[in-house]
Amino acid sequence: MGSFHFFLLLLTFFSLFVHTSPSPIIQAAIDQGTKAYYNCTRNSTFAAYSSYRSNVKTLLDFLSSNSTNNARFYNTTVSSKDTVYGSFLCRIDTTPKHCQECVTQAAKLISSLCKNATEAIVWYQVCYVRYSDRRFFSTVEESPKLSFMNDKDYVGNVGLFNNIVWDMMNDLRSEAASAANKSADKSVNIIDNEKVYGYAWCLPYLSKENCSWCLSDAIAEIPTGCCRGKSGGTIIYPSCGVRYESYQFHKAQIRGGSVTPPPLPSSPSPFASPVGNDSTTLETLRFELAKIEAATNRFAKENMIGKGGFGEVYRGILLDGQEIAVKRLTGSSRQGAVEFKNEVQVIAKLQHRNLVRLLGFCLEDDEKILIYEYVPNKSLDYFLLDAKKRRLLSWSERQKIIIGIARGILYLHEDSCLKIIHRDLKPSNVLLDSNMIPKISDFGMARIVAADQIEESTGRIVGTYGYMSPEYAMHGQFSVKSDVFSFGVMVLEIINGKRKGCSSESDGIDDIRRHAWTKWTEQTPLELLDPNIGGPYSGEEVIKCIHIGLLCVQEDPNDRPTMATVVFYLNSPSINLPPPREPGYFKRDRIQDNKTTHKELDNISDSINGISLTNFFPR
Repeated sequence: MGSFHFFLLLLTFFSLFVHTSPSPIIQAAIDQGTKAYYNCTRNSTFAAYSSYRSNVKTLLDFLSSNSTNNARFYNTTVSSKDTVYGSFLCRIDTTPKHCQECVTQAAKLISSLCKNATEAIVWYQVCYVRYSDRRFFSTVEESPKLSFMNDKDYVGNVGLFNNIVWDMMNDLRSEAASAANKSADKSVNIIDNEKVYGYAWCLPYLSKENCSWCLSDAIAEIPTGCCRGKSGGTIIYPSCGVRYESYQFHKAQIRGGSVTPPPLPSSPSPFASPVGNDSTTLETLRFELAKIEAATNRFAKENMIGKGGFGEVYRGILLDGQEIAVKRLTGSSRQGAVEFKNEVQVIAKLQHRNLVRLLGFCLEDDEKILIYEYVPNKSLDYFLLDAKKRRLLSWSERQKIIIGIARGILYLHEDSCLKIIHRDLKPSNVLLDSNMIPKISDFGMARIVAADQIEESTGRIVGTYGYMSPEYAMHGQFSVKSDVFSFGVMVLEIINGKRKGCSSESDGIDDIRRHAWTKWTEQTPLELLDPNIGGPYSGEEVIKCIHIGLLCVQEDPNDRPTMATVVFYLNSPSINLPPPREPGYFKRDRIQDNKTTHKELDNISDSINGISLTNFFPR
């Protein structure tokens, strides 16, 4: 994916940037004569008057002429031997005359600056023009990204401010995804006479689901890679963006008035630290024990929603009505207070749409407590283990869950501040929110409980039988490919509808990998699909997911794809996948005979928030 793709909608947000500092990841030059940014990629050696260059000229003429038709957004294609795709977008508050003048000038500039580029973009303050030999219409693109933060720290209760911003932005996500113009703005009271203002947008042609997905990932960047503790910030993806400020910055937020857009910056400014003082940030995560006891009715039995090898999980309700999940760690946590707080601070920064969010901690007396967001629809195994509840999972829901889990694992493996290997991925560690969006839980427990210091191998096997890769179960060797294996098992289970080894039905399925491989080799893969699945489904999509699942559970870790490749496969509408090899098998008694096997986690009951182990590596 070319670096220029993220410039698609920057003009919309540049019109809003006030008192912000951009990230230095901008990969574009600035034409000092016109003060316009441009980017030329994938330069070609073809002659200046080749058929492609001729098509580019024709396309730019089309864009210029159509900008006179009061159109704010327009895309077109010039098809022949060398097809070229192009579009322009004008800022929403730009007059038709200014839009036309801007597009015409941008088309001239892009033609002169990017003579040998197969992809290029140029944008001014009020418009952009782009072209490519690749069809980019209607796609969701999240990388590269651009981040802006307000230079000023928020002055006041930072924890309260952060929580309000988070909730407001998630409300905006839902509103923008459902809106006809794919945008929304609102303001929320912090205290008397103090508000925070927010805005979210997507490309107009995105579906509700894709807009919501894109915005969720953008919002997850706010407390981590951008703006935690800052009074304002912006995240821009190629397909969507979000912004919040402690002042009115969007024209819809000012009755009878408008916001004068600032000029484009002449050059990127240094990107400030994503968070303020670490000690201050840590204090915003601290909960008083008295508040936790009040929220859980002093850890009442009726509020217990799960029990794992390292503690009990309770549902709680704070005084402001917010529901939380409270993990009360047992003596298995052997860390001291300083180490415990440091690990909490690290894990709190790991935020993604498909991860359960850590809200804070409590460290008083002998208590070590973690506070998470409460996820209402319990865990994935809650649905898979119940034949009636499985009927609630249509194919579209199952596919959404598979893709969401994949994105969450990819974030842990490659996009978070640490390289994280979960090591206990299973349906009970995948929670489902009110919109059935999957959220991976317990991705930071190795840091919290300090169970063992592991780099690349261990003699102390932790995890759950059936989901452990052969090399890990038998030899203690693990890597990101161990998580890929676990993901593959879950994919096959989600498709089949029954957890491995837990079926109470008489179909004799004991090993989902063996069963899936048999159906694959018999060329009857659709027989793996849950027969009770409701609603329509695409047989081609089901087979593709089975194919991906089998690629992930291959015996040799080197044969398994990375999670980045898996996400690419899942998001590609038509792609030729490599043929899978037979999955690796191993008998349970071989694991139990291994004296170094750690059995504690193998007996953990499946619950809403069971605790398991994860491993972290520095980047």
